[in-house]
Amino acid sequence: MKLRAVPLMGLLLLTACARPDQPGATQPTPGRTASVSAVPSEDVTEAACPPGGLKVTAERGDAAAGYREMSLFLANCGPVPVTVNARPDIVVLGKDRDVQDIAVVASVHYNPSPHPIVLKPGTRTSAVMSWRNTYDDISKPPVVGVYLSVAATPGVPRQLVKPPSSLDLGSTGRLEVSAWL
Repeated sequence: MKLRAVPLMGLLLLTACARPDQPGATQPTPGRTASVSAVPSEDVTEAACPPGGLKVTAERGDAAAGYREMSLFLANCGPVPVTVNARPDIVVLGKDRDVQDIAVVASVHYNPSPHPIVLKPGTRTSAVMSWRNTYDDISKPPVVGVYLSVAATPGVPRQLVKPPSSLDLGSTGRLEVSAWL
């Protein structure tokens, strides 16, 4: 029985470390630095209802064999219906709120195209972030996202979101994001 467990464990480890090329993948932009528009000037994670009536939050997420998922929630906390028709615009930030060298791309696991979603006051929708905690480049330290700078749709004010757990992105340089579902 012990002899059979070793090959299976090795197969699981190899599978967890695999980094298949995905169609439409983009590479991170080297030397990317924080800009005024990428990092919110104030922490709105504790705000009851941010200006514009939309609040972004994150849940703890799930992890298995190196694959990670975490949901973002977009709640309409304002007094009027709001329509969203996009994916969340996300910038991953480190513990010092510095922009991390990450390519944020459309999800291949949750791939419906963006479509209009009307959020009535008090309702919410979600989007899914997914990534692999694969470390295949020992020349640089693994990337860890501690904060997210999120715009519900491109062009609206950003919110600083601190997920309940960090995004352990390894050295993949890639975060997949679904449209609002």
